[in-house]
Amino acid sequence: MKKSWGKSVFVGVSILAICAMFLALQPTPKKFRAGTFDSRAIAIAYARSDLFAPYMKSLKAKYEKAKAEKDEKVIKECEAEGPAQQQILHQQGFSIASVADILEKVKDDLPKIAQEAGVDIIVSKWEVVHKNPSIEIVDVTFQLAKLFKPDEKTLKLLEELPNQPPVPLLELLLAKEE
Repeated sequence: MKKSWGKSVFVGVSILAICAMFLALQPTPKKFRAGTFDSRAIAIAYARSDLFAPYMKSLKAKYEKAKAEKDEKVIKECEAEGPAQQQILHQQGFSIASVADILEKVKDDLPKIAQEAGVDIIVSKWEVVHKNPSIEIVDVTFQLAKLFKPDEKTLKLLEELPNQPPVPLLELLLAKEE
């Protein structure tokens, strides 16, 4: 019986040693990295870009054509769309409103930004309500903003932006009504 017990211990220790070696050979898990951005910077860069200008030009042309043709329906649509677009841009540029519609315009460039920054996901910093301490946060605001080819004045605005807290959405909406 003594020999049998010793053999069992030997087999058990051998199995543990093999398991330990197997675990030691496993690659260490990659740390999850999240790219975050200040959505206000994206809105500002877009609104001041050559990507936004054609939209405004098109809306103005549509409005002028409707006025010339006395198309009241289209006139009213344009008169509503302009201020609505302005309100959305204010919410995006001064507060924390989503800029998913803006980033959609440069979506083909997002994988490259993620790869260069070494991040697994890109999200608005205002949407991160909790994170596991093991997740590394990487700011990709300027990389994203540069997709809109900002001029020097815009870059200066973007550099100063982190010094200004966002305006609460409700406060922004209430100010519009005054």
